[in-house]
Amino acid sequence: MGFQGKRYGSRPATQRQPRTARLATLAMALLPAAAAAEAVGEGAGNGLPDIVVSAQKRSENVQRVPISIQSFDSQALDRLGAGQLTDLDAMAPSLSFGDGNEQGRTGIRGIIDYSRNAGYDSRVGLYVDGVYYSRSWMTPLTLLGIRQVDVLRGPQGTLFGKNTDAGVLSITTIQPSAQPNGEIKAEVGNFGYWRVAGRGNAPLGPKVSLQLAGSHAESTGYYRNVLLGKHNSGVNADMIRAQLRFQPSDDLDVTLAADYAADDNSTLHYTYVPPAGTDPFAFASYWDDRATRRTGGASLTVRKDVAGGFQITSITAYRSGHQFLYFNNETGPVPYLTTGLIQYADQFSQEVRIASPRTENHDFVAGLYYFWGNNKDRQSLAAGSGLGALGLGGLIGKASLTRTSVSTGSVAGFFQASFRPVPMIELFVGARLTYERKKLNDITTNDPTGFIAIPITGYRDRFSDSFLTPKGGINLHLGPDLVLFGTIGRGVKSGGWNVEGTTASTFAAGIRFRPETVTSYEAGLKSEFLDRRARLNITGFYQRFEDFQVFTFVNTVVAGRTVQATSLSNVGKVTSKGVEIDLALIPVEGLTLSANYTYNKSAYDHYPGGGGMVGTTILDADGVQTPYAPTHKAYLAADYETPLAKGGPLLFAHVGYSVQSSENFDPKVVNPTVGSAYFIKGYGLADARLGIGFAGGRWRASLWSRNLFDKRYVRFATRTVLLRAPAILYGEPRSYGVTLSATF
Repeated sequence: MGFQGKRYGSRPATQRQPRTARLATLAMALLPAAAAAEAVGEGAGNGLPDIVVSAQKRSENVQRVPISIQSFDSQALDRLGAGQLTDLDAMAPSLSFGDGNEQGRTGIRGIIDYSRNAGYDSRVGLYVDGVYYSRSWMTPLTLLGIRQVDVLRGPQGTLFGKNTDAGVLSITTIQPSAQPNGEIKAEVGNFGYWRVAGRGNAPLGPKVSLQLAGSHAESTGYYRNVLLGKHNSGVNADMIRAQLRFQPSDDLDVTLAADYAADDNSTLHYTYVPPAGTDPFAFASYWDDRATRRTGGASLTVRKDVAGGFQITSITAYRSGHQFLYFNNETGPVPYLTTGLIQYADQFSQEVRIASPRTENHDFVAGLYYFWGNNKDRQSLAAGSGLGALGLGGLIGKASLTRTSVSTGSVAGFFQASFRPVPMIELFVGARLTYERKKLNDITTNDPTGFIAIPITGYRDRFSDSFLTPKGGINLHLGPDLVLFGTIGRGVKSGGWNVEGTTASTFAAGIRFRPETVTSYEAGLKSEFLDRRARLNITGFYQRFEDFQVFTFVNTVVAGRTVQATSLSNVGKVTSKGVEIDLALIPVEGLTLSANYTYNKSAYDHYPGGGGMVGTTILDADGVQTPYAPTHKAYLAADYETPLAKGGPLLFAHVGYSVQSSENFDPKVVNPTVGSAYFIKGYGLADARLGIGFAGGRWRASLWSRNLFDKRYVRFATRTVLLRAPAILYGEPRSYGVTLSATF
């Protein structure tokens, strides 16, 4: 927690003096080599602006928070042209969305996953205005009316709870206010892209205000299915949000919010590797891969200031949604297997917490949390005519159906407190105790092929767990603009069931798995110098994951015979370690240089069977890089703004460049016979924006481009399900367009 005592309290920017010349020299040396986007909105004077976050359940200057955080405010999102959350992948080097598919694969510091089925949870927690989204596919694709996006790097198990062992994405929306205001934006680009978005806020009386926001986005996509004559990898997305705020007194603030999103996207699963000399974005498939999604919810947030300077916060929320995925599971023009996946989710959560006032000596936050969720999956796999050539003609026209349901209930209590025995030293300690009950309500299969799933009717299971996730550390306030910190903390990811494991061998091997845990060690520096024209933050981290949930080969007995099966179990051990560097600098008035660099060695220490098989030999994946975990990833940006005439419009420009080293999709990259199919080569991408407008954004017009130099790069590399042929998915080629916006 940040310190605001008498000696080291914040001062006006005009009183701040430069740090030592050594720090300035270090910052200048790091700038050419590092890269990342830093939230650089409006600030006082000519210095960098303060960034306020709520990573510790209270509003604080990010420079005082002992967590490695990268933040994007609304102005940064506009400069970067980030209309979707996945657009931040290149700009936030510790963050990865993998191939960016509809399942919401998300990772931080090389630890990536998604809610692959009803019994499996993700490793990155997503929160919008303090509300937890329990399924990764419920992630809001459209960034609408956003005040800030914070990437909290590393496990956040104390204040945010389970399923945050890789980190947290915290999204904060613009709140209703007593002053009329709003904004509107329209943009159009290539690949049939266009988007309109608007937000309007109006007072309904002296104590009530209403805010409405909505957007619609479309694109045809950059892939072409030449067999069906359709484009793919496009979007058709709508989103609306309403917020009603009631402030009956100075000490009570109540906000009722509701939102709804509808996405009907063409989402290509993958294609065969195109032959050399052919159009890499043209493919032939008998099926039009697509995803349909509907999500929505409502929340009630109440903040009450009570005697003694304490504040009580209550967040009550309900969310619901469903997603339909249909895709060619083998790719190509011949129908082998067509997959359909229908996912439903409902959840309710309640958080109540109390935050103490800050004193010179201490402060604390403590609370209770309740969560209930129910997930249902309906999965089908239809056999096509191509199976005849494989000697499986008897399966043609038949479909395997699997129905599953999993529910979760959990309660938790948490606290975190800071103590300042002397102005320079701040000690903090916290813990969260969680009790969770999970129920496998149903697995029922119907497989007339007898090939994909064994007959199962109403299979049930249940278990309960308790988790203690403590955290402690120290802040050393060496000056008003220099903080050193060190932390030790733990995180946890829930156990569950691999409800897709319905083959005879997999089911016999067992489908239940235990929770995984992580212990994290961090040490860092947060500093500002050169009269607040420079900001340098450095964090070193070491994370050790135990009982890591992975797929592996095991021996099991089926009908009296010992056979090998693929099982989701806790045999993995992973270490993620590295350094994160954030730097922002204003060398001259109007020019901001920003940089971020992440060095990350994330690898399996122990992964039996992770390398697949060569003949009958099972290969381990010990020492192999975890998926979507490049060792080096960086983003470098320059933003310039200057008036064209006194009192006239402003000219603004942005140039950015992201670069990353190689990565893989699967640890079977170590396999000497098929490993190359999972390898993803490193690449670099440039983005740019040039425009004019008035200060404060009364109106703005800009031209923009992403992947400016039309770099061809791979986002996904694997082998197909049945024929085991190499398959890939390319990232978007050069895109460009124009944006018009106005605020009032």
